[in-house]
Amino acid sequence: MLNLRKHNLLRRSNLLGRLLRLPFLIIPDSMVIPILTGPLRGKKWIAGSHNNSVWLGTYERNQSLTFVQKSKGSKIFLDLGAHAGYYTLLYKSVNKESNVYSFEPVESNYDFLLKHIKMNNLENIIHFNKAVADKEGVLRFARGNSVGGKLSLTGDMDVSAIKLSRLVDENIIQFPDLIKMDIEGAEYQVLKDLEPYLRVQKPIIFLSTHGDEIRESCLKLMKSLNYNITPLDDKSMIKAREYLIEPE
Repeated sequence: MLNLRKHNLLRRSNLLGRLLRLPFLIIPDSMVIPILTGPLRGKKWIAGSHNNSVWLGTYERNQSLTFVQKSKGSKIFLDLGAHAGYYTLLYKSVNKESNVYSFEPVESNYDFLLKHIKMNNLENIIHFNKAVADKEGVLRFARGNSVGGKLSLTGDMDVSAIKLSRLVDENIIQFPDLIKMDIEGAEYQVLKDLEPYLRVQKPIIFLSTHGDEIRESCLKLMKSLNYNITPLDDKSMIKAREYLIEPE
């Protein structure tokens, strides 16, 4: 199947891309669509919960295939910044009996997450309508677009934040063997919070970094903990945004 995203055919910046996108305009945001291709083929998805590449089956294609490969046999998955639940569904597609903890602070995204879990009959998922950080309480959050919100002192809404280390210490959650972290700038804080566990239990981590300083800090920390780091988005180590982080 032709990969429309790889060949830039769906870009709004070109005429063909705009023409190819026209049919998408008549699809109601509330419409439930079976995902057409890829590892989630046949799963139910709400059209307006994310961009159209999800139900087309082309969303983060390389990352998704790598994620499926690395997640096989995993027992506990931590989905940090779950959004509408794409990676939660992806994990469950290959680990049906395993446990998932999904965290999403934005109410609208969290509602989609719950709907996708229910309509796809997924089990063993504990979900939290909370942000993760290195401190707890009510924090300000900049909403941004639907996929780009972040903790910020100048944010336009309040969210409840929790420390993962406390949840593990108090046996509220089990420490995972697989983590996906896409938390828009709080990734270094959360990695530092989990550092004592990361030194010993060595999960596989799919990490999205946001900004040069945060990327450098995260990679330096993970190297000091004896993890191997591989860019996932076809860029050099110092220019990439997405990384696969594995124990040596």
